[in-house]
Amino acid sequence: MEKMMDKNWEQHRTHQRVFFSHKAGLTAILALPGIRSAIPVKILDISLGGMGCTLQRHPNLVFHEKDFLTLAEFYNLERKRIISTISMEIRWVLDAENFANIGLGFRFIDLNDEMKHQFENFIDQGINAQKLLIQKTDSQEFVKKRIKT
Repeated sequence: MEKMMDKNWEQHRTHQRVFFSHKAGLTAILALPGIRSAIPVKILDISLGGMGCTLQRHPNLVFHEKDFLTLAEFYNLERKRIISTISMEIRWVLDAENFANIGLGFRFIDLNDEMKHQFENFIDQGINAQKLLIQKTDSQEFVKKRIKT
């Protein structure tokens, strides 16, 4: 949690990151050692270094920092699968009994060149989409102000 409170924390990041709202519904599937069923998660942010996500609380699932698991499926904004599997290390866990969801932060391990390229394209698409949304919102605000005056 210290990282979250450090005002310069964002400067420690080495990769460009794109953020998604929970409503965007961007999903991925996790595979955990010893568990047969797939675990769906909502992606909140992603970069070439890793991702942050949330998942619904389940009484039989416990996550710890430095645990390893697999990103089994990942879908782009057009809901097309863009990767096969990626090993990940849990970097942080946000879990409180009064939360309906658990927050997890992961570091990708050993992305090959093809996966890096796919993620770079995905991140660029997300950043461009966010820029367009900001421009559209700014334009709408400008028009509203012009109408009021």
